[in-house]
Amino acid sequence: MQINVGTEQSPLMVSRIGFGCWPIAGVTTLGTTWKDSCDTLQRAHDLGINFFDTAYCYGFAGEADRLLRESLGGSAAYEEIVIATKVGMHYTSDQQRIIDGRPETLRREIDHALERLGRQQVDVLYLHLPDPKVPIEQSAEVIAEAVKTGKARFAGVSNVDAQQLQQFRSVCEPTVLQLPHNMLQTDNTQLLSSARSGGIATAVYWVLMKGLLAGKMPRDHQLAEGDRRREYDIYNGDAWHQAQDLLDLLRTLAADLSVTVAQLVVAWTLARNEVSVCLCGAKRPEQIEETSAALELVLTPEVISAIDGKLVELGQPLS
Repeated sequence: MQINVGTEQSPLMVSRIGFGCWPIAGVTTLGTTWKDSCDTLQRAHDLGINFFDTAYCYGFAGEADRLLRESLGGSAAYEEIVIATKVGMHYTSDQQRIIDGRPETLRREIDHALERLGRQQVDVLYLHLPDPKVPIEQSAEVIAEAVKTGKARFAGVSNVDAQQLQQFRSVCEPTVLQLPHNMLQTDNTQLLSSARSGGIATAVYWVLMKGLLAGKMPRDHQLAEGDRRREYDIYNGDAWHQAQDLLDLLRTLAADLSVTVAQLVVAWTLARNEVSVCLCGAKRPEQIEETSAALELVLTPEVISAIDGKLVELGQPLS
């Protein structure tokens, strides 16, 4: 199952489940290994996933890019897969995250990313997020320039609000908008819907909310020391218990359908009109095997209605 994230004149067909490379970067994900990551990328490709989403800052030293090249490079498959990358964020030598949307920085990161990936062109080049110190139009000009010079086939933009998207589009027309979106974070629904109705494809991340919506953490679960998810509000206090209230329903529905909670969640997300592609991260082959199976799951109106009703009860906007 594929969808066009290019244009009518120049289609770019991608799998509706894309591989999000953040977990394999090893920055915040515990227990990653180089071999597991390579095996996971290869397994994703074997399963028919052809859309791989990386970024300049996925890894303190570009680990995600290097893993992509090592696991899938050196073969015809590497030239056939669709690679999207993002620029505008990097880590310093002491591992501090820096947002930098200055034109000179973006140009340097584009060239460096291409070198790390072993490619002369990426398929989609995003501005990772707006730099509050730089007018977004200046950053957009560099993305447009990269498309014009052939360093990228298509432009994209990520992590923007409606006004920022409009400002970006005044200089550079994106074919893909990337935003966080999941059952517990539906605030971007209207912007995603507007983008799709305007001819822009959408790629959403945090579909499983960093593992929470996979349903494998019970209500009394304690995250390990050093797990950065402890810093997220959704993993604490009332938000955690609301998530578990939703998961109680999802576990029941998933059991009735003989699927996993993760598969149910991804299938529900793919059924949403505002979503073109779900970006699913994984650090082991069995994780991407599980989520990719959601492509075969068609939910009945009754199941969707039950989930939507619970989300409305929890105060999540669905339109």
